[in-house]
Amino acid sequence: MTFTCAAAGFFVFACTAPDPAPAAARFCETAALVRYSAQDSPGTRRQLRIANAKFRAVCPDQK
Repeated sequence: MTFTCAAAGFFVFACTAPDPAPAAARFCETAALVRYSAQDSPGTRRQLRIANAKFRAVCPDQK
């Protein structure tokens, strides 16, 4: 991360940082749909369906 500062001598007047990416953008860059197998329990499959629904809601353009 690079900061930009305006200073004169020993006095720093202002510093600005670049805007970080929103959390959803970072999530969509790193996450993916999770597949389940035939060996998964019904509880695991339910949790994966919930996680995948959240992914689709936050990242509608991703597959």
